[in-house]
Amino acid sequence: MKRKLIIQYSLIMTFAVVLFIVLAALLTRNNLNNVTKHHLENYLEAVSLNYDTYQNGSDLVTQYQTIEADIRITVLDPIGNVVSDSSGSPLDNHLSRPEFQDLGTIYIRHSDTLNKTLMYVARQMDDDGYLRVAIPLANILPFINDFILFSILIGIAIIVLTAFLVKIATDRTLKPLKETVASLNAVAKGEYVERLPLEQSEELNQIINDINDISKMIATNINDLNSEKQKIDFVLNRMDQGLCVLNSEKKVVLVNRFVENLFQYSAEAHNHKDFHYLFRDKVIHQVIEESDGTEEGLLVYLNINDRHYSLTVNKMSASWNNVGLYLMVFNDITSMKQIETLKRDFFVNASHELKSPLTSIMGASELIAANLVSNPDEIKDLTGRILQEAQRMSNLVQDMLNLSKYENNILSKNETSVDLSMVVNEVKANLEPLANQKNIEIIMHLEPITITADYEHMVQLIRNLMDNAIQYGVNHGHVTVKLYRLGPSIKLEVIDDGIGIPKIDQSRVFERFYRVDKARSKKTGGTGLGLAIVKHICAMYHANITLESEVNVGTKIMVTFPF
Repeated sequence: MKRKLIIQYSLIMTFAVVLFIVLAALLTRNNLNNVTKHHLENYLEAVSLNYDTYQNGSDLVTQYQTIEADIRITVLDPIGNVVSDSSGSPLDNHLSRPEFQDLGTIYIRHSDTLNKTLMYVARQMDDDGYLRVAIPLANILPFINDFILFSILIGIAIIVLTAFLVKIATDRTLKPLKETVASLNAVAKGEYVERLPLEQSEELNQIINDINDISKMIATNINDLNSEKQKIDFVLNRMDQGLCVLNSEKKVVLVNRFVENLFQYSAEAHNHKDFHYLFRDKVIHQVIEESDGTEEGLLVYLNINDRHYSLTVNKMSASWNNVGLYLMVFNDITSMKQIETLKRDFFVNASHELKSPLTSIMGASELIAANLVSNPDEIKDLTGRILQEAQRMSNLVQDMLNLSKYENNILSKNETSVDLSMVVNEVKANLEPLANQKNIEIIMHLEPITITADYEHMVQLIRNLMDNAIQYGVNHGHVTVKLYRLGPSIKLEVIDDGIGIPKIDQSRVFERFYRVDKARSKKTGGTGLGLAIVKHICAMYHANITLESEVNVGTKIMVTFPF
């Protein structure tokens, strides 16, 4: 704007200066012509007075040439022949020239004789002859040229000075407007900056005051809107559900962070684009299209990146802008699916595990009840089998109850100071009869370490690890238990030299009812829940459990407690 104003003012000033120079030059030239005419008339009068003094025109011309060389004097006889002329050249009859045709009138024309432009005037004398006086106009041209050149230089100086002054005046005039624009730009960012009135510009003060009021109101509204938007964004982006809104043309207008992460949303690539750009799943396309024909929400299930989701699509006839939209809600139901799978597997496995001892108990009981066995030794054997299978069922039910409590976080946690080395020794004493049956030697390397934990939890964790090591150990083998402190951690290691675990099974040994050697587990009465319980106890105490094993070499399970 400033540049435009300077250019406009400079053009106006240039036009004014040029117009002034042209008019001044014309006026000066006209005035000089008038002065020259007056001088020419005076010359004619003076020459006329001396006309009768000289006997011939040649003497008159010669006399005045010595006085003023630029004056041209011409004397004609009564019939128009040139008697004498200042040019000295022989001339033809001049009576037809305009100054002789209209005596006393001044004419300006080009002289072919002198090749100059002259101003002429003539009169008829008493002897009926003619006298003509002329002055060349070239005498005034240098003055006019100098005047024009001087005027141009002055005009250029005036234009430059005017442009400089206009710039200063423009800067001074536009400064309040610039400051006002800056304050309005700050308002657009929600920052209100009050503009002070100008002492030297009362005309702008009222505008500035109005702008201050409007800016303050706009800034307040923008801050309120930003605050509300931040609240909405905070809630939307922390939802456990995915939210996507399509406008009436099925273009993406709103997504939360859940959907952004799920579908790699990009504002530049997807916002205000057709939903096909964001969703590449045919099931999603189909449910969006089908939602046009119903007022009720449609529900579908999706599998995306190995996770399970439910999608509900509702077409709404009106929204915040009184235009229809499509509301899409995604729910991650992977955990629900996993729980359903775990429950199904749990009941299948539990039924299978309970079926075998129940079948054995029922078979032995039927034989005794039907008196099909009369030998006391056989009856004792069947009774012992019933007791053994009942004990196996009791152990299984107890482990199932414990595991259920750990999984549902309903197990009480009475933390006290527990000496882990003492717990290991107690468990060893309880398991020594089982180890002696297989001639397994239990080797201990224990440091006296005390931690804050539930005593029963530690007993169950260590017992399950050592019991597994003994049951899956080989006859005349060894089970080594190590307890020591390493830096900020406490390490518990249980090592056996038994059958080992194949690589393919190592990732699953902590699952419920999973057994590497099912025949051995049934023979020893294992429930398949021991390591699953160990895993949950470790999770309760933020401990890390790792396994290293090699078939026919042995297994090492290490539990790391934070200290």
